[in-house]
Amino acid sequence: MQELVRTYGKGLSAFFVLAVVVWVTFMIALPQLSMLEQSFRFNDRSDGLSTVRLKMANLQERASTLKYDLDRGEVCDGGAGGMVNPLLGSIQNCSKLNATEQHKMLIAIREIGNRIDELRSDETRFIEAKDQAFPYSLKNYTMMRPLHGAALLETIVSALMVTVLALFVCYPVAYTIALQSGPKKAAFLFLALIIPYAINELLRVYAWLTIFDREGLINTLLDWLGVISFAADEHIIFYREKASVFLVLIYTYILFMVFPMYNTMSTLDPNQIEAARDLGAKTWRIHWRIIIPHARPGIVVGAIMSFMLSAGSFSVPQIITRGLQPKWFTQLIYDKFYESQNWNQGAAYSFILLTICMAFVFGLMRLFKVNLKELER
Repeated sequence: MQELVRTYGKGLSAFFVLAVVVWVTFMIALPQLSMLEQSFRFNDRSDGLSTVRLKMANLQERASTLKYDLDRGEVCDGGAGGMVNPLLGSIQNCSKLNATEQHKMLIAIREIGNRIDELRSDETRFIEAKDQAFPYSLKNYTMMRPLHGAALLETIVSALMVTVLALFVCYPVAYTIALQSGPKKAAFLFLALIIPYAINELLRVYAWLTIFDREGLINTLLDWLGVISFAADEHIIFYREKASVFLVLIYTYILFMVFPMYNTMSTLDPNQIEAARDLGAKTWRIHWRIIIPHARPGIVVGAIMSFMLSAGSFSVPQIITRGLQPKWFTQLIYDKFYESQNWNQGAAYSFILLTICMAFVFGLMRLFKVNLKELER
């Protein structure tokens, strides 16, 4: 803080601190606390209140239909109270209502109104009981279906596999740029890595569909080589293969693995490598005893970012699989929020995934014996 004040002065430093506090409070802390609070509120959709409200909605719909028929003075397709489509009324089989039928419909409407009043009393009673009850429980966390638990486990395992594969792919790239390339070559390699990422992530993911499509680039090439035949309706359905999702995830988040490793490797003194070679150390031993220990913070940061981005990815498995593979846990979270409108359980699922990701972060730091100060550097 003192260094910040010396550099920017008291006024500007206070503005920076205030901006950070406001950002953390309103963009991170409060939304997370709100979601956490919702995750402990169980929304029982099979309870008495939900049943009463459903019955009320059905009765109100029936009363509206009866009133509509009564106002028109006729009923169409199915007798009194049948559903009527005003746009199709001219081509439906309709009949005029006589006085007796109108009287019966009035009685039915009155009875429905009385029943709705009774249900409103029940609704008030359920609401009062619900307000008096303790609102928080662990049901959203403990009532996860076995199928959803399997999806969570598969998502975590898949994210771990993506992280390991990304590490094996990106380590040689980072090593080449940091220790085996001159300034010009390194700049060219960086440019080649960065340029594709100037395009929006969704567009890059959709671009992979042109490669994996039934008549996409790979299938077209295989057809040209005679391996498959479009004429015989032969295709390789890449949407069914997990490898397609892994490949796109690695491509999508490759920079988050390469850059941290490059940053740490570039600070290594090349004389250490030369000294090890002069002493007769083999290449694998140089990497194992010198380069990898020095690059540990970068490896940990890259692995953390790759794992968390992969485990939390929604667009890649949603777009690439086209529904032909089991859903990732992130897709189930999306369904809870936007398909079933169950925000409480969606929040609980989100925090389960967040907890596992945080456990991975601290477990990886402990495994590689890296502390927060080293990660910061």
